[in-house]
Amino acid sequence: MRLQVKRALPIYWLDDETVRIGAQQGITQELKDPAGELRALLPLLDGTREVDELLDVAGRALPILTREQLRAGIAVLDDCGLLEDASRYDDLPERLHANQSFFAAAAANTSSPANVAQRHISDSHVLLLGLGGGGSASLPLLLALGVKKLTIVDYDVVEASNLNRQTLFRTTDLGRAKVDVAVEYAHSFAPDVCISAINQRISGADEVRQLGIDGDAIICAIDEPPFVAQRRVNAAAVALDVPAVFLLSQHTRGRIFSVIPGESGCMDCLQIHDEVNTDDFLPQYRALMSPDRAGATAALAPHIQRLISFGIDEVVRLITRYAPPFAVGKQVEVDYIAGTLGTVMEWGRQPGCPTCGERDAQYDHIFEIAPL
Repeated sequence: MRLQVKRALPIYWLDDETVRIGAQQGITQELKDPAGELRALLPLLDGTREVDELLDVAGRALPILTREQLRAGIAVLDDCGLLEDASRYDDLPERLHANQSFFAAAAANTSSPANVAQRHISDSHVLLLGLGGGGSASLPLLLALGVKKLTIVDYDVVEASNLNRQTLFRTTDLGRAKVDVAVEYAHSFAPDVCISAINQRISGADEVRQLGIDGDAIICAIDEPPFVAQRRVNAAAVALDVPAVFLLSQHTRGRIFSVIPGESGCMDCLQIHDEVNTDDFLPQYRALMSPDRAGATAALAPHIQRLISFGIDEVVRLITRYAPPFAVGKQVEVDYIAGTLGTVMEWGRQPGCPTCGERDAQYDHIFEIAPL
């Protein structure tokens, strides 16, 4: 370990005896240094020395302190959340250095899981289902995060009506398969990415299971057929024991929820929860599945980007646990007009769930409305 003051944190002296490290409320530490020990030690915490060598050099700079006192002082700085391991940057391409600096800044100390978050992201395989508004906005974020293995699935071609919100595409892409455009973008942005593009419509849970066999996370950005598509992805995620994040944009609001198989309620648990706890759920659900007129797409690009930013952050949390996921077993709603984020519903595992529990026939009528 080569300790250094976190790269993200500025170091500045208020006076001869007072140093501040950091410039953000809640992170910044103001330290008193009447004996000048920090003024001598901080420049040595530059990430160029292993711990033993650091203690040797610091001992020569501060001969009044014993080796154990120096070690204890460095431990205090670490406990204050001020240090990181410079070796975490060694094998990272430069474009990912700021990612590592963020995770280090978020870490409580050098033992925190956040310190290795970038490595987990780089080693992960993400299955991205759909390249519409949500999926096309997700891909650049996943690449910028450093995901090295991606499987993307879509069956559609680029149309003019996509271009108000699907900023991955250009007018020169009209008529082209979305997966082809996405692969070109991915390779131009991150030449080292391993990306598999599947040009097909998802017609069953088995297809998702085959695509996500070695996956670390599934992103469901498909919404056709309504409810059925999400149920298929949910069933595959539970069967694979792979967490899934579901992204849904409505009109003036969007929603995110995630499923961790074996820990949280799944989407079918949600439907049981709705039937038990919501008046007139079934008549509304049944009618919505056979509308007289389907609603047209209503969306603005900045709203979709906002929704997807939260959704991809949830994916990162699920893969790395740099911070707790915020949408597990919850529907988290982004209100585009109010500019707010809040939880509108929570649900738990249902023992009678046909997907993640022991099927209870009393609930069969719910799932006959949108069968897999």
